[in-house]
Amino acid sequence: MERYQRAVKSNPQDADALNNLGQVLARAGQPAEAIPYFQRALALYPDVWTYRFNLAHAQGLLGNWREAADGYESTLAVNPDDYVVHYNLAMARHKLGDEAAAVAAYEKAITLAPGEPSFRLSLGISYERLNRPADAAKAYEEYLQMAPSAPDAARVRAQIEGLRKPA
Repeated sequence: MERYQRAVKSNPQDADALNNLGQVLARAGQPAEAIPYFQRALALYPDVWTYRFNLAHAQGLLGNWREAADGYESTLAVNPDDYVVHYNLAMARHKLGDEAAAVAAYEKAITLAPGEPSFRLSLGISYERLNRPADAAKAYEEYLQMAPSAPDAARVRAQIEGLRKPA
């Protein structure tokens, strides 16, 4: 961290150093302290998607889900095909209770990274919250097909069984 602090002190216009210092702070559990550095880097270079993403991620770490979602949307304006951004946007929308928007973002993330099983697990949770049990069960089944020995496999199987039972 000291190296990045020195770099920022010696050149406060070094956007990469600002971003790197923000990253170190965020990883050290200090996202509130990281945000001003991400904001300064972004002010210098507004089209660098990593600065946008890192700012949105720090907001999410603080539970500022509206700011995080807005930041991820902003990131997608610059880099629309990044599955990680779509997934993080979905998670932020989920945290905001906007499950329909979360589903759309999860589906986009799945399209971009079809081999990632955890995306289907998250999708299933949002489908459940939308009271779409058949879709939730299907998403969970796809998760288990991709990760049959996942640590939560037994719990997910039980969840599917519960969703498949007649009401």
